[in-house]
Amino acid sequence: MHLHRHHQDTTDARFADLLRIAMDGYRASQAAFSEAIAGFSAWNIDEEAATLTLTGDGGRTCVYQATPIVTYLPALESLAWAWANDVFPVLSRNRAAQVRELATQTGYQVFDTPQLRATPGDMDELCALALHHLQGIAVFKTKNQEPWVCYVLHAAA
Repeated sequence: MHLHRHHQDTTDARFADLLRIAMDGYRASQAAFSEAIAGFSAWNIDEEAATLTLTGDGGRTCVYQATPIVTYLPALESLAWAWANDVFPVLSRNRAAQVRELATQTGYQVFDTPQLRATPGDMDELCALALHHLQGIAVFKTKNQEPWVCYVLHAAA
């Protein structure tokens, strides 16, 4: 996300620090997750159960809790928060709504705005902030159709 150069107050400085920490964690988490799932060849999202199931050779599976965070239309650079999207079940929207807490914590209303214009880089930064806030293990992005959907993953209970 691009901060205004002329708008440098303590809120912006704290946000920049949080974003740096979140992006560092995001890069590390994504690298570790990519390595962990390298042996899996198929995936399935169960929206009702809010899970991601990965399947590998010999029927080996791995299940994660999957909280949808955003949907994204790359051609339009349009991002919508999952908490505001009725296509997701109530369970998922309620979990996703925790991201709205970042509006109060950071002073940035982007987290409380249902839909906004965002570049792919902005989308990654917002996913990183959501991952950090929700204390997830990785972000899983479905890019096989539009809109893309990004999920914060947690170990399945």
